[in-house]
Amino acid sequence: TTLQRESNCIYGYTAQQTLDYLQSLYEKKLATYPRTDSRYLTEDMAEGLPGLCHKMAEAFPFGEAFPGRVEAAQVIDGTKVTDHHAILPTMEVNGEMGKELPGGERNVLSLIAARLLCAVCPDDYVCEDTLAELLCKDVVFTAKGHREITAGWMAIERGFRKNLKERLREDA
Repeated sequence: TTLQRESNCIYGYTAQQTLDYLQSLYEKKLATYPRTDSRYLTEDMAEGLPGLCHKMAEAFPFGEAFPGRVEAAQVIDGTKVTDHHAILPTMEVNGEMGKELPGGERNVLSLIAARLLCAVCPDDYVCEDTLAELLCKDVVFTAKGHREITAGWMAIERGFRKNLKERLREDA
C-alpha cells in the first residue's frame, strides 16, 4: 500500500493501476512478487543485495547519486517478513528498460528502484535548522534557516525527482 500511495502522489495512478503495472513487471520477470505488505527482506537475501543495488544504480539516471556502499542491515529482518519479502526490481532490469517498457510500467519500476537505493543508502540525511527571534519595540521578528550537512539518501531522492521532471517535459 505504501508503493500504491506513492505511485498515486507522484504519477496519479490508482491503487489498481499500480498493482496492474506491478503484476505486468512481475510477469516480465522485472520485479518480485507484487502482492506483499512487507518492507523488509530475509537474511538469505543480504548477500545478493549489493549486486542488485549496483545494477539498479547503473540502470537508472538517478543512480549516479548512489554512493556504492550498501547498508543491508537497514532492510534485512526476516522476523518482519510474513509471506513475501518487499517488492524489488530483479537483476533482469537494465538501462534499456526505459525505451522498451510502457510508461506506467517504466514509472513504477523506477519508483521501486529508487526506493531500494534510498533504503540501503549508508548515509543519513543530516540538516541543521536555526530559528532566531528578535524583539524590536515590542514586535517579534522571526528568521529561520535550514542548512544541509550531509545529503545522504536524499541525494538519490533528488535525482529521482529531477529525472521525473525531465521525463515529464519530454513526454509533454
